[in-house]
This record gives sequence, structure tokens and C-alpha cells, in this order.
Amino acid sequence: MLKKLHKYLHNGTLQDILRETGWIYAHMRSFRKAIASYIVLGFFSTAMSMLSALVSKELFNSIVQLGSFDGYGGWRIFTCGVAVVVLALLNILLGAVISKYGAKINLQTSNSLRAEVYELFLNTDWESLHEYHSGDLLSRINTDVTTVANSILGWLPTLLIQFTRFLAALGIILFYDPTMALISLLTAPISIVAAKPFLGKMRRLSTEMREVSAEMMAFHEETLQNAQSIKAFNLVETFVSRLYRVQRKYYDTTMAFTKVSVMNTSFLSICSTLVSYSCLGWGAYRLWSHQIDFGTMVLFIQLAGYLATSLSALIKLVPAAMECTISARRIMTILDLPRENMEDVPKVQEILAKQESIALEIRDLHFSYQNRNLVLDSLELTIAPNELVAIVGPSGSGKTTLFRILLGLLSPNSGSARIHSGGQTVSLSPSTRALFAYVPQDHVLFSGTIAETMRLGVPDATEEQIHEALRIACADDFVSKLPGGIHCHLKERGGSLSVGQNQRLAIARAVLTDAPILLLDEVTSALDLETEEQVLANIAAMKHKTCILTTHRPSVLRLCDHIYRIRESRLEEVGEDRMTPVGQQRS
Repeated sequence: MLKKLHKYLHNGTLQDILRETGWIYAHMRSFRKAIASYIVLGFFSTAMSMLSALVSKELFNSIVQLGSFDGYGGWRIFTCGVAVVVLALLNILLGAVISKYGAKINLQTSNSLRAEVYELFLNTDWESLHEYHSGDLLSRINTDVTTVANSILGWLPTLLIQFTRFLAALGIILFYDPTMALISLLTAPISIVAAKPFLGKMRRLSTEMREVSAEMMAFHEETLQNAQSIKAFNLVETFVSRLYRVQRKYYDTTMAFTKVSVMNTSFLSICSTLVSYSCLGWGAYRLWSHQIDFGTMVLFIQLAGYLATSLSALIKLVPAAMECTISARRIMTILDLPRENMEDVPKVQEILAKQESIALEIRDLHFSYQNRNLVLDSLELTIAPNELVAIVGPSGSGKTTLFRILLGLLSPNSGSARIHSGGQTVSLSPSTRALFAYVPQDHVLFSGTIAETMRLGVPDATEEQIHEALRIACADDFVSKLPGGIHCHLKERGGSLSVGQNQRLAIARAVLTDAPILLLDEVTSALDLETEEQVLANIAAMKHKTCILTTHRPSVLRLCDHIYRIRESRLEEVGEDRMTPVGQQRS
């Protein structure tokens, strides 16, 4: 048995659990004093319970031995009775304090951990993070973080408090009856060794259950995002059938975990019950043989109850520990991804403060996703300050990929991409993202008022600045007609506006940031020709503004200073006969 116990304590599963537990509490260092206080309160509650049991022993012995309430005996009975009642009331009060204090700590730790994980998620390398489904990430940042946060007080503190209660009850029993203490201890190693096969299965099934749960959340999230398309394509029944399949998989996995968990809990509960009844049986035998008095028997009954309660609480921690450590591992997997490189932020802030012109230079750049076929091959590009440049090419040619490299979302496999300003040269990275204002194809808008949406990048923007940005994007006319104007509330993803109106708001938001380089990725596709030309002319007229756009519309090209085409992963400049320069207009 000792060999099996030693082997169990040193197997990989327990080491993983300890490592994940260490990670959990390493991220809760700022709350260690509060958690320690909570544990101390639990210890104090345990001490009061033990003291109450000992006073109860004296109370019953006084009643049995004296048989009356006269004289000193009556005073002793009265004193013990009052002490029992006071201790019970104090324990109730202490329990209420512990519950309230625990809820406070739980909320604080949950918010802190969620904020920390959320911030780390957003600062994780985009390409690495993009390998995960958004629904899976949502499951990790919500379900898994909640599970871990709840375990801060629900696992280790509970383990310490209940184990201390078990030891305290065992210690008192040992003082009065070493044989009963030995009976109480016998089931501990048996329970540990017998639980080993359950532990491995529960961990594996808990992992599968969490993955299936993430799959279900991903399915729901993707379905809600594409509800309009599902209806339009008449795919409602298809997706309902898919839901049933996902639910069935979740049901089967959860029931398998529940089966193993119930078997483990039932077996350990049997051990706990055996401890309790063995203690009671031995105590009854000793009382019958006049080896102990009635008060000691009452004490044994109470202590046996404490032993059973503590063991039961410890048993329930097993599945909770499995879920908690699995959730911790899922979070750790994401947080172990590489962070974005922000070392050049001071240089970028200096460039922005000086408001000097910025040139962009790309030399011999190669890029492929996950070492697959080249998307960009030997790319060469130079863009001078205050130019309007178009990047054209068929869908999938690499235009959006190029923008992602400019924004530091992707890193080239080889070659260089740099900006030059005021004698400084800085390689493109997440650090240089502040130099760009980006408008993607799907013109992402967030719920809230138009003013709140506009101020996302410039929190202190005045209403005059907002209206000027709206004017440049040709959005001021329709915004002024909305209820409340710039204070009109937008639905999620701009659902209350047309596609063209959303595009113009997205452009206005980018213009308001006043970043020196503006990236427009197919953002005028829903605008009529006249509005499109006016928007681009307004942008071209802005001082110290470089604009790079991708487009499929030939009407845009005649407004550009340079046109580049991506063909077979390479970039080539289109001849000047294809455009009417606007550089002279701006001068």
C-alpha cells in the first residue's frame, strides 16, 4: 500500500495538478492577505466547534451525574448550557461573516483574474491567437476564468479548513481514545489508493467536457453572428440538426464524467460513512462496558459527525479540483502564446509628438501563413509622405495580408518593413500600430452612441472634431438626420444603419484618430461613385496624411498617386497612364 501511495504521489497527473494549482495562486498574490484572513476565520470557526463539543460533554455529564439543578451542580449545568448556546450563536454569526467576506473576495479575485486574462489575450500575438476559434476563446475567458476564480476560495482554503477540522476532531478523539483515532485513520490511505484510477479518468473526461463545452459555445456564437445568412440561405433546419449533434456529444461526455465522478464520490462516501459508524460503534461498546461516561459518548457522536462532514467536503473537492485545474491549463495554454513586441513604443510616441512626415519602406519581404504557399514574395514598396496609394489585385492575392503586416498583426518570414521619420527608422511591429488608422472590409462598429464609437481612439475628442471627421467621410448629412444626431444609439455591428452608412462612420472614426497613415481595405465598395470620389478627395486634401487603400473599383484609381498590383504573390507598379495624380491638387 505504501508503494502504491508513493507511486501515486509522484505520477504525472498529480504533478500537473500541483503545477496548475501553483499557477492559480501565483496570479492571486495581491489577494493573499485576504485569502489568509479567510482561512484564519475558518480555523477560528473550527476551534469554536471543537470547544462547543467539549462543553457539550461537560453539560451532559453534569446532568447525568447530578440529576438536579440545585446548588453548585445547577450552576454548572446552567453555565455549560449558556456556553453551548453562546458558542452556537457565535458560530452562526461567524459563519455569516465568513460567507459575506468570502463573497467579497470571490468577486474581487474573479474580476482581477478576468481583467488580467483579458488584457493578456489582447496583447497576445495575433497570428498565434488566430489559430483558436473565437467561441473557444470566449469559453476560456468566461467559463474557465469563472471556474478558476471560484476555486480561489472554493478549493485550497476549503481543503485547509476542512483538513484542519478533521485533524482537530481526530486529535480530541486521540486524547480520549487512541483506538477510535486509529479506526478513523485507517480509511485515509485506502481512499487515496482506491481513488487513483478514478482521478485519471476524471481528469481526461473533464478535459473532454471542457473542450465540448467550448465547441458548443463556439457553435452558438457563430450561429448568432450569422443568423441573417442562415435564414437567407434557408439553413435553419440544417443548423438545428447540427445543434442536436453538438448537444448529444456534450451530453454523452458530461454523463461519462458524471458517472466516474459519482462512482468516485460514492466510494469515498462509503469510506466516510464507515469512519463515522465505526467510531459510533466503538464508542457505544465502550459506553456499554462502562469504560467511558455518557458525556464522552456525546462528544464522540459530535466528533464523528465532524469527521464525516470534513471527509465529505474533502471528497467533493475532487471533481471541483479536476474542473479547476483543467480550466487553469486551458487558460495557461493561451497565456503561454508569444506576446506582442512593444519595445519601440517610446520611439513611436516621439514620432507622433513631433508630427513630422512619415515614409514607408518595404524591402524583399516574404510571407506565408504557417509556412504554407507564399502569399507575398520578394515584395518591394516605397511610399512617400502625403501620398494616396492604391493596392489592387484579385481576391485572395494578399492585399489584406499586406495590411496586417503593416499593422504588426503578422510578421514577415524574411525581409524588412520600416517607417522613416525625422531621421529615425523603426521596424514595423505592434509598437508602430499607433501610426496607422485602419478601416477593415467589415467596417467593425460597436454598440453605443455614434459619439462613443467615434471617441474609441480619441476619448477626449470634442463634438466639433467629431463633426469635422464626419464631414470628411461624407457622413455628417445622414448623422444629422438621426434621432439625437451623434448621440444616436447604434445597434450591435451598426445593424441600425445601411452598409454604406457604416462604411462612412468607420472612415470617420479612423480620420478622427489623426494617425499619419490611413489604411482603407475595400471600404468604399458600398458607396455610390460620387460619394466615393468625394470621400477620397477629402482625405487627399488632409495635411500630413498618407493613405493606402485596396480596391476593386477602377473609378478610384484615377485619384491615386501610385497604383500597385499584387500578381502571383509579387507587387508591381501600374503605369502612369492608368491614373491622374492628385499630388498637384494637394499642393
